[in-house]
Amino acid sequence: MILPTTFSVGISFIIGCLLLVAGVGHFVFDLHTQTAGGFFWQILIGLLYLIAAICLLVNPLLGVLSLTLFLTIFLLLEGVFELALYFRLRAFRHSLWLLLDGVGTVGLGIVMFRQWPPASPEFIGTLIGISMMLSVSSRVIFSLAIRSLSPASH
Repeated sequence: MILPTTFSVGISFIIGCLLLVAGVGHFVFDLHTQTAGGFFWQILIGLLYLIAAICLLVNPLLGVLSLTLFLTIFLLLEGVFELALYFRLRAFRHSLWLLLDGVGTVGLGIVMFRQWPPASPEFIGTLIGISMMLSVSSRVIFSLAIRSLSPASH
């Protein structure tokens, strides 16, 4: 009986820590690319990550069902913010990666919502992991491209 509770708390703590690191990463990305525009949307994405991390770290006993609902809302909001950021920065080379990140994250949020209640905590971790990999990939590629600050030629 105590084992599922321990795993739920552990998963909440690990995901909370990962979201905290990702939120700080978004702020660092924003500081390095603020000349490209989209500052407001990057700040919103970073704040969303930090709020999600704080909620999970402050109350790790949310349980798997509450955690799933919370993370579903998080993924949907992150995806919408990513799409808004893409539309703000679409003139830049490789901004397509931001679009891919936004569409992928919204898709993951929809998948998570449709799987309610979740079959297992591993499912939640897998979807959040995919979302973070999308986010990191888009940021690395876009950061490398943004160094030149040259808008894409149409």
